[in-house]
Amino acid sequence: MTANAGDRLAGQRFPRWFVFLVLILMLALAGLGGYVVRGLMVDKDAVTPDDAVADWEQKVTEDPDDLDSHLSLGFAYQQDKEYDKALEQYDQVLAKEAGNTAALYNKAVIYMETGQPKLAEETYWDVLEVVPDHVLAAKALGEYYMSKEQYKSALVALELVVEKRPEFADLQYLAGVCYEKLGRTADAIERYREALRYAPDFIDARDALTALGVQ
Repeated sequence: MTANAGDRLAGQRFPRWFVFLVLILMLALAGLGGYVVRGLMVDKDAVTPDDAVADWEQKVTEDPDDLDSHLSLGFAYQQDKEYDKALEQYDQVLAKEAGNTAALYNKAVIYMETGQPKLAEETYWDVLEVVPDHVLAAKALGEYYMSKEQYKSALVALELVVEKRPEFADLQYLAGVCYEKLGRTADAIERYREALRYAPDFIDARDALTALGVQ
């Protein structure tokens, strides 16, 4: 989804990277039933209409310089698992706008989907170089490093977002797990409590505090 979503729902202009990234959440977070992004619940089971590819191909043909059309076509290809075609569209965008985080992020997701985790890791970091508090890239990197038990690396990716955007309860929780694994219990408790502050029904955070003997 999205380059258009966020706490700017109150009629403000959405940043391009956020608009397209909300659309792609279902790919990045396929294991979840939904995900709250700045108050917007994204359904991972959402689908692109069957004629989406043809529509966006036509728009790209009509206006080859329209980067948003290339991004949308790339995303449509990506949903259809035509990854080479999707990457081609994203590369065309990046050739004209090297720091386009929507294209970079979507490429990273494809790399992870196609079993190329090192390329995905590098590309997620490319996103964070452009937008250091990019929520989805930070989350993806945090989860990647946690799966490898590299908790310090996970915190490097997560901490800035957690500090600047504390409302993302799931990132607060991930940071808490990392701190706990590193033996920094006080920091872990703080993060779990922050997760519950913004998401009072966050069961995993509540269970983590209970396991630490904290109410």
